[in-house]
Parts: sequence; C-alpha cells; structure tokens
Amino acid sequence: MSFLAPSLLWGLLAAAVPVIIHLISRRQTQRVDFSTVRFIKELEHDTIRKLKLRQIILLILRTAAVILLVLSFARPVKIGYFPLAGTVGQSTRIAMLFDNSATMAAEVERSTLLDRSKQTALNLLHNLEGDFTLDAYQTTPFKRVASELMTSMGRVREIFQNIQPTGGQDNLWTAIDSAIVRSEREEEISGQSANRELYVFSDFPVAVSDWKLTATAEWRTYLFLQPPVMNNLRVESAGVTSLLKMPNQLLTAETYISNSGGEVRKDVPVQLFFDDARTGQVVSDFEPFDEKNFAFQAFAGEPGIVHGIIEIPEDDFTYDNRRFFQFRMTDQIRCAVIRQNETDGSLLKLALLALNRTTQVVELEEHLFGTVGATLLSDKDVVILLNPGELTSREIEALQEFVTDGGSALIFLGELLESSGGGNWLREFDLGTFTGTNRLAGENFLTVDRIALKHPLFSEFPATSLRDEMPQIFAHHRMKGFRRSQVILSLSNGEPFLTEKEVGSGRIILFSAPPDLAWTDLPVRGIFVPLLHRILIYLTSEVSGKMEVAVGDTLTIPISREDLSKEIVIRSPNGIKTKVVPDYSRERIIIENLDITGVYEVTLGGELFTTFVANLASTEDPSRRLEEDQLNDLFVGGSARVISIDEDPVLAVDEARRGTELWHIFLISGLVLLSAETWIGRVREE
Repeated sequence: MSFLAPSLLWGLLAAAVPVIIHLISRRQTQRVDFSTVRFIKELEHDTIRKLKLRQIILLILRTAAVILLVLSFARPVKIGYFPLAGTVGQSTRIAMLFDNSATMAAEVERSTLLDRSKQTALNLLHNLEGDFTLDAYQTTPFKRVASELMTSMGRVREIFQNIQPTGGQDNLWTAIDSAIVRSEREEEISGQSANRELYVFSDFPVAVSDWKLTATAEWRTYLFLQPPVMNNLRVESAGVTSLLKMPNQLLTAETYISNSGGEVRKDVPVQLFFDDARTGQVVSDFEPFDEKNFAFQAFAGEPGIVHGIIEIPEDDFTYDNRRFFQFRMTDQIRCAVIRQNETDGSLLKLALLALNRTTQVVELEEHLFGTVGATLLSDKDVVILLNPGELTSREIEALQEFVTDGGSALIFLGELLESSGGGNWLREFDLGTFTGTNRLAGENFLTVDRIALKHPLFSEFPATSLRDEMPQIFAHHRMKGFRRSQVILSLSNGEPFLTEKEVGSGRIILFSAPPDLAWTDLPVRGIFVPLLHRILIYLTSEVSGKMEVAVGDTLTIPISREDLSKEIVIRSPNGIKTKVVPDYSRERIIIENLDITGVYEVTLGGELFTTFVANLASTEDPSRRLEEDQLNDLFVGGSARVISIDEDPVLAVDEARRGTELWHIFLISGLVLLSAETWIGRVREE
C-alpha cells in the first residue's frame, strides 16, 4: 500500500492530541465535600474501575479516528502493476489471444461469446492512455492476426473482424505459450517494452492436463470468464448399431442427447436422416441437465455408403445440434477362397452358395495357395484361408498389405498347420504361436464354454438358445500368445476356438479348426450359415471410428500404389475443394485442419473414392469449463487476474494495472469510530 498525497501524513501528529488532553485531565483535581468517607473504598472497586475503563476506550477511539481521517486525506492506494505516477510515456505491449473455437460461437443475449469478447477488448484498449503495440492472436488454428503499433481504434476493429469463429478445437493452453513466445520474439526486433500484458478471452475448457504457465515473470495476464450458456441441448453420439446392414433390412440407429443448460425444454423433436431423407422422429421433454437415449428403427436407401444425421432444433449453441455418421450398406461381398486343392472345403463352399440363394450377396472366386499375390487381392473385400500350411514370403507380404489397407481375412486352421512346422506366418501377423493339435479319442468332444455375447457377431443373434446351437469339437489346434486379440468363443478346456484381431485398418477372424466333420460338427449345425453370413458382413464393415474424425484432428486414409499418381481432391461440406499431396513412401494421405462439421468426399482422378464425416470434438462443450480457483492454480506466482462475469472488465483491469484507492474505506471507518465515541462518551443521567 502507498499514498497519493504522502505530505498530508504529517497530520498524524494530531493523533497525539487526545492523549495529551487525557494526560492533562488526570493532573487536574476537583474538591468534593462528603459527609463521610466510608463509601470511598466501595467506589474505588466498582464505579472508579468502570470509569477508568471507559476513559481508556474513549482515548483509543478518538486516537484511531484521527489516524483514519488523516490517512483517508492522504489517499491510500493498493499498488497495481504499474507505477503510481502513471503510464504516460511508457511503452506497452498488449498481447490479446481470442479463443475462436466452436464453443465461443455460443450465444448469450443474442451475441456470441466471441463477439462479446471482441467488444470487451475494444473497451479495454479504448481505456488505455497513449500509444501501444498490439499483438492479436487466434487459437483455431493458432496464428498471429496482427502485430503493430496502434494509434487508431478503427484499425483495432479491422483487426478483430479478421478473427472468425470456427468449428474446431482451441488448444488454448498451447496457444497461450505460443503467443508469449511470438510476442517476445517481436520485442527482440522492436525493442523491449516497459509493460507487457496478456489478455486471454476464452470459455476455458476443462481439457487441460499438467499444463503450467511458467513464462509469467514479466507478463501480467488477464483471464476473462464467459457467461453460462443456459439454453443448449447436445447430441453426444449417434450411429447405427445393427451388425447386418443390407438393403430392405430394418436398421437400428441409436443416439444419446443431453441438456447441458439450466432450462426446461418441452416438446423437442429428435430427427433421424438417411442421405438427407427424414426416416424417423421422436418428441421428448428435457429437464435441466437431463440425459436421454433414443433408438430408431428405419430402412436405409440404396447400397453403398449411407450418411446419417441426428438433428435437434437450434438453440444458443448450434454446433452440437447435429451429429453425423456413416455406414456401408452391403450389396455384394467380393470374396476370395484360398485352399490347397479343388476338393478341399466343400462344406464351406456349400454354405457360401447357400447365402446367395436368398441374398446374392457373395461374389466368390476360388484360388489355390501358391497363386496369391497383391494383384489378385486388390479388388477383394474378404480373403478366406482354408487349411493354410506354410505361406510363401510373397503370399505373406500380399496378405499383410491387403489387411493393413482395410481388407479382412477369415482363417480356418487345418491339418497342414501341423505338418508344415507350425505356420511361421502366424507370428508375422502377431496371431500367436501354434503349440500342437488336440485330438480327442473315441466319441469324446469339447463344447463351447464361453460366448462373447456383446460381440457384434452374437449380439441379437437370431437363435432361441444360442448355447444349444454351439458345435461339438473333436479336434482343434492349440494356440498361445494372443496379443491384443479378442477371444469370441472359448472351449470347455479353456482353449480359444474363435478369435479376432485388428491389423492396421482391417480385421482377421481365426477358427482353430476347419469346417470339416472330422474336426467339428459346426458345418452341419443350424448356426453355421447365419454365423458365416454375419462374419462376412462384419469383416466388410469399416473398423469402428476409422472414417469419423473430430474437427481439428487428423485423419489418415490408405491409398493403393497405383492410385497415388491420380489427382486427389477433398471436397468439404460447404463445397470447397482442396488438392492433397499424398505420402508416397507410406501410400496414404493425411487430412488435417478440418474446420467445419459434416460429410467430406475424397475423389481420385475425378471419381469418388470414399467419404468420411467430421463431428464436433468432445472437448467443445460450453458446459464443461474451468472454475476460477482452478485457473488460479494453473498460473503460478499469482501473476494472473481472473475477471469474473460479475465484474466490470474495464474497471477490474484498471484497478489491477494502476492500483485501487482505499481512502473511502479509511474515511468510513473513521466516521464509524467517531460515532462510537459519541455514543460511549454521552452524558448519562444517574
């Protein structure tokens, strides 16, 4: 604390006046005649003691009142960041960081949080005295919008207009560090400023780990909190949960919606769209902070990639009112069966042909081991390996490339695995190690003991009693070392019978026994054909999340070698086309800097190659913000000033910069003490 008028502190000598008067009054005596002195002793122990205490209290009150009144006229102040003499003539660098991520587009009183922040920034800069250097930054994507000496508020408005809202993530904490580093580099060129301040306008999302701002020794930071968004429903998730996605089949689409605002929402329509055609709707009420799940059943359109949308009415934050998803309607599965000879796998072939009698879904090609190459597999969806022995290096390389790039494989291990020495190719695919064959004698057999009922292959399986439909196993191969694999069916001896492993962008499903009656009665069980049907469709469906990305994240799409020379173009939901240069060495394209939600198209040589959807990032939730005490913990050294929504930003910053005058507090306190002295020192009638 300091004083703006320190010369008036000489007036503190007046505090000695009540003490002097008290001492003088004690030296003066008054003669009083008493008829008797026998009550003097009683007065000394009672009334005189009270009188002395009262005089001491009055002395303290009078002295303190004089001190407080003198201090108030000396204008005490709480020292701010800047010298008391003012900032005129001192150079000032102001770095302003605007969060222009999705949540800052939320509206409060018909104005977005970003626009409110810009207006607050204009008011703050208008309140500054003299010229200053302004460094303006945005978070999404992070960049410096301007860095120049400001002499006109018109120029400031022009700079702020260049900062537009986006649908992306903010990376706020990295942006704060980057803004300070960039501004300090500018000072190395233009010369160091006497005062350096960082203004951060954000809703401060909770997505922060162990970040700590350490470069604050010479930077004063102001954090401006945002008002709450009261009217907001949010589509948290959406997608088709049905495993079998085929034309003319009823599909189940599920969505999860939350009310992150504090208002009741009545009669809210939740709509489902397939390829821009509304196929379902439900109306519901939402209490404050309510959460609900909805399930739709609807028919999709033509085969191929189908795009779905869950949509709710617009509110104060529109970015989370739609959720995009996509899935592939299987019209035909291009399948290659690789076997040892022409007669091998007759029961499997019969099952595959049985599928085509009703659905015409499988396009089947048959080949022998030794003929497999990358060219043969290039246009296939699924490769079935029946009784593989020892694969050649050419076959292993072709299969690895096929599966990694998004193809899938169904493998039935058979008798050749043992005779070939255990199949070293299993280790190449990280599928485990062959440890031997278990053949049961006589009429003994193993049963399926455990079923992964939540796995898509068996979820809602059309069977009254799934366990009764499970096969008997007379022989199987023992495997160990399944790393990052899921066991779908386990035998009664604890050994796996059916396992799954994701490899790159594709899947591998492995049976430890072939479809041969000498090994298992699975081929003659009623479960075999529908299970095979489900496996093929499951293997041709895209790996979960592979073609969905959050705005602001990066998506990698494999491209075959022969297509790398074609012109690759990304078409955004608003129709903007961008050419992409592929990564030739890794045969892929990397898509980044997505800024809007919706469906994106990828074309190769002018023809549609694939599509993907971009949705709002989970971190962009206007209801999940850091509290004031959490922000103070992130900024070490107490160099940050958090401006709450109840404060006047201009006044709060001005007080932090220049200090706060305290004279009114001292004046009121002095008057209170004088009032107390008057009441205690009043003349009392006995």
